[in-house]
Amino acid sequence: MVSAAVTSTPPPVSYTEATSLLFDPNRVSLRRVFLNPDNTRYISVGYYPSRNYQPLVENGTPKQHPIILTDHHVSTLAEHLAAQVDALWRDEFYTVRDADLSMLSATPYKTVILTLGLKQNKKSVSLKLQELRYLSYIFPIVQNQLAKYTKAMGDVMTYVISALNSTTYVSPPLSANKNILYFQLFEEIKTLM
Repeated sequence: MVSAAVTSTPPPVSYTEATSLLFDPNRVSLRRVFLNPDNTRYISVGYYPSRNYQPLVENGTPKQHPIILTDHHVSTLAEHLAAQVDALWRDEFYTVRDADLSMLSATPYKTVILTLGLKQNKKSVSLKLQELRYLSYIFPIVQNQLAKYTKAMGDVMTYVISALNSTTYVSPPLSANKNILYFQLFEEIKTLM
């Protein structure tokens, strides 16, 4: 009796950026979600190869360096986003400071300035009221995605090690976390090499 090895190949889908909430929140697939119709402010969740594939949240603009948030920063923002939106709506000041993260309201412009870092390493992103409101609506999804990325980190590291030396797509083991889009991860690994 001869048994044939079954190999799975990735679907012929190329990487695209999400511009709306038309994605499955149960999958780890959130990459870049724009917070406005101009596509000038975004939020994304992902693994960062330069930081040992640590799962982080990125908030920024395509033209500037983004701020990169840890799970602690994400928790702080989740706790204060709704209050910040309410304060901006009422033209009131609302300030959050947590270690190297600050969120300050600029009420005359109905804008919030998110700042990360100290002194020379400080980076900032400003968000208008409507962008901040949209961010507060989708932030539970961002938190969920970050939690799933964190849970899958071991499987991702195992996959990255096996895929680094390959020129063709490497299928993940059957026991690998099903929330990861491995074909997308493979494409991203290959762009770094």
